[in-house]
Amino acid sequence: MLRQIRSKDKSPNSNVTKLKRSKNEGNVAWCERAMQAIRAADKKNTYILLLGGSDTMAFRLRAAQSHLREDMLPSFWSEAMLLALKDDNPLESADAIYVPLIQPEGPAFSPRNNGVVARPLRDFDNPDRYPNIALIALPVAQSIVLDYVEKFRKSRSTLDALEHVVRWLAYAWGAGNTANPLYENYGLPSACMLETVFAAVNLDITPGLESRVSCPEAIWVAARFWQSYFKEFKSGNELAGRYWTPHEYLIDEPKKNMQG
Repeated sequence: MLRQIRSKDKSPNSNVTKLKRSKNEGNVAWCERAMQAIRAADKKNTYILLLGGSDTMAFRLRAAQSHLREDMLPSFWSEAMLLALKDDNPLESADAIYVPLIQPEGPAFSPRNNGVVARPLRDFDNPDRYPNIALIALPVAQSIVLDYVEKFRKSRSTLDALEHVVRWLAYAWGAGNTANPLYENYGLPSACMLETVFAAVNLDITPGLESRVSCPEAIWVAARFWQSYFKEFKSGNELAGRYWTPHEYLIDEPKKNMQG
């Protein structure tokens, strides 16, 4: 198991709850409903989007994060992104900012942007490809966080996201004898980017775990079980979120006492 400090909170965050996806509903429409449920009108919030893919690459990433779970089951999550909302525009026009493992080809040469990519949220709308989804609202103004994202893009000295990309690609592709990068203190690059930019505003989004080892599962655990920490950070403003996780791998184990 990876070393991590356990939260003192004994029960899950009551403000992070399930929101079932409606029949034939895409992920963008689900996010619209989730934001309404957690009062997206509050302009002081910044939103993290977690997605769990269903392809082979996603399986490799989700299984690698099982070491952060007490039950050792694969994580629900393979992607962690910053949701960049645009004022007075529908959510469909929002961007997802992240560090993908499959970096785009030129002219956007990856080293120039520390691997950070902005893609339209609608690119992730397919619930068959991304069946698991969570939207987490953090009590920090989006404009401030986006400013630090720009600084992260321009400074690989803060955290070299591309070094993490290379490590995870080697592991996911089974290249050589590459071990699970988490055991070598290499977190998933997109989660590490989020960890770094939020740390710049003095908010640790994965308390209890070193920032270089950040990953979607660690963000999820913090959202679910570190509510007292986030409440203290903003003098009573609690972290809130909605999620839907229908996709699990078929493992014949009893469900009792398993981490959600």
